[in-house]
Amino acid sequence: MPELRLRDGFVGQDMFVIPRPILKSACRHPLIRAIYPTDIGWFPNAAHHYRERPSGAEQNHLMLCVDGHGYAEIGGTEAHLQAGQILVIPKDTAHRYWADADCPWSIYWVHFLGDDAEFYTERVPVRGQPAQVESRTQQEAVRLFRYCIDALYDGYGLANLIYAASSVQHILALLMYRNKALPLDSQMSGLNKLQASVMFMQENFAKPLKLEDFAAQAGLSVSYFSESFRDHTGLSPMAYLGQLRIRHACRLLDLTGKTVKSIALESGFSDPYYFSRAFKKTMGIAPDKYRAIKKG
Repeated sequence: MPELRLRDGFVGQDMFVIPRPILKSACRHPLIRAIYPTDIGWFPNAAHHYRERPSGAEQNHLMLCVDGHGYAEIGGTEAHLQAGQILVIPKDTAHRYWADADCPWSIYWVHFLGDDAEFYTERVPVRGQPAQVESRTQQEAVRLFRYCIDALYDGYGLANLIYAASSVQHILALLMYRNKALPLDSQMSGLNKLQASVMFMQENFAKPLKLEDFAAQAGLSVSYFSESFRDHTGLSPMAYLGQLRIRHACRLLDLTGKTVKSIALESGFSDPYYFSRAFKKTMGIAPDKYRAIKKG
């Protein structure tokens, strides 16, 4: 790490910090709320560039390095960002980063938020590590960064903010979903994680697990896990878990003489009365009436 640390000011830099009162109002607009920048800039040959945020930032952070290189520590993980790579730092993640002393990076960067932000931050194959960018993709991303920055020179009117939000969403979509250098199997990694989560649920449905437990097992944020799980199965994680539990209860009711109370406990319901209500809601009849039906 360089001994001299410069916090602000690089020859030829561009930087905008969108006023928070303006942003607070604008981010509710349907054309902005999905993805929008809070800060954006271009730091060329950023000698002694250094930032440290022990508690993380309130926004997600993307850096695109087009020349030179530098280093980062993200959530305790070390990273080396080089030309032709991107680095994503999710919000609320402790980090620090700095330009190399001898060959400092030139970076485009943006801090962003929005309802769809995690669909982009979770797309990086290895959390806290750089990802390669194909040359033509980088050129297009740089062009879009310039368009966004140039628009903000015209002020923070709603039209400019809509254009800036659209530009940042385009940048993220380009780098994450149209980047030939990003491994194709990174898309499958999310699916594999969801399949592993389904198996984990099937093997542990009777345990008192919460949504946060399943998301942590998959290595995903709660919101991204929930949305992806619903897309994959058609159900929310907890609704799917509930179906597993009721399905197991049905099997016990059909094949054993155990009491409804013991079946409830074995199926993951600590409260037999809640079990009866949940069972009736799913199956349309109470557990004892279900057991009385002659099947087959």
